[in-house]
Amino acid sequence: MHVQQTLRITAAVLAGLLLTSCASEMRRAENKALEQQLDTPQTVQVTTPPFDEAFANAALAEGSSTIKGVVFHKIRNGGKDAGRDAALLNFSSGTPMANVKLFLYPATEHFKEIMRLENENRSARAWRKVQLKSFVGDPRVYKYRLIATSDANGLFEFPKMRPGKYVLLTDNWSITSNGQETVLTGHGYETAGYVVSQYGATPINRLVVHTQEQNFKVRTDVSFTDEVNVPADNTVVKVEARMRPIR
Repeated sequence: MHVQQTLRITAAVLAGLLLTSCASEMRRAENKALEQQLDTPQTVQVTTPPFDEAFANAALAEGSSTIKGVVFHKIRNGGKDAGRDAALLNFSSGTPMANVKLFLYPATEHFKEIMRLENENRSARAWRKVQLKSFVGDPRVYKYRLIATSDANGLFEFPKMRPGKYVLLTDNWSITSNGQETVLTGHGYETAGYVVSQYGATPINRLVVHTQEQNFKVRTDVSFTDEVNVPADNTVVKVEARMRPIR
């Protein structure tokens, strides 16, 4: 009788463990599905405020000013900081970026709203897990833009600009930086000394941790977006386009 009761208890415990394991697997599957859903971009159509085509067309008429600039980054190499952007107060020279495409849009209210929504979504994702969104505006927006490509020194130029406000942005760019870290490879014991008594010498062992330096690479996605103001005719506007990690 006692044996049967023990078997029943054991079976009940095993059944409970099985149910708990199944529930854990279900929760993991649900969390994975949720993460995939949140990481899949949701396309959002932006219609308000409406696109002002006449304003955009007039903004790109030929003028007498110039926007000049340099595109660069300050992504660190080496150690645990590999792949991190340098601090704001770091005055070391940046790394010029060649062959980066830069896009200049008239600062219509429609386009600025698209940029605001994208920044808001990225900021929210930096703090909590929210839906990744892709904001799409009036297709006519992309007819009214200028494109430049940075040279070997990261320099770019938009000549013959009219006074006004523009939005300057770059393609997203991937930077590979190298780092090195110390990794654990194992442990063992070695003799650190002996205790001598009348019975002989007894070894004193100590734990030894074995490590080695390991190289690794970090990919950092960076971009640049900012508003540029051309105040008057015959003006040269200088822009330092520092590309920062995408949040």
